[in-house]
Amino acid sequence: MLSLLLARSISVKLIPYLYLSGIVLAGNALAAPASESATLSLLLTQLDMLDATLKRAESQSSVAPGERFFFDYPQAHADIRAVRAGLEQYLTPSRAQPQPVLPLAGQYRRESVQ
Repeated sequence: MLSLLLARSISVKLIPYLYLSGIVLAGNALAAPASESATLSLLLTQLDMLDATLKRAESQSSVAPGERFFFDYPQAHADIRAVRAGLEQYLTPSRAQPQPVLPLAGQYRRESVQ
C-alpha cells in the first residue's frame, strides 16, 4: 500500500516533465521523418518476420478431429504474399500496365468439414 502511494506521488510530480519531454521528442520525430521507401522497406522486413512467426505457429498447431473451427494458415500466408507483392511492385515500379489489386480474405477461421 505504501509503495502504491509513493508511486502515485512520484508519478504526479513527474507528469509535467514527462509531458514536456514528450513534446520535445515528438517535435524531433516530426522534424526528420523517415522516407516513404525506407518505411515500406522496413515493412517488407517485418512481413518476413511475420511470415516466419506464422510458419512457426503453423508447425506447432494441431487440429483435433472433430474440432469445428481452426486457423486458416494457407490463407494468412497468401495474404502476406499479396501485401508483399504490392509493396515490392510499388518500390520497384515497371513501365508495364498496372496490375489488378488482389483482394484480401481477412477471414482466417475455417469450419471443418464433417
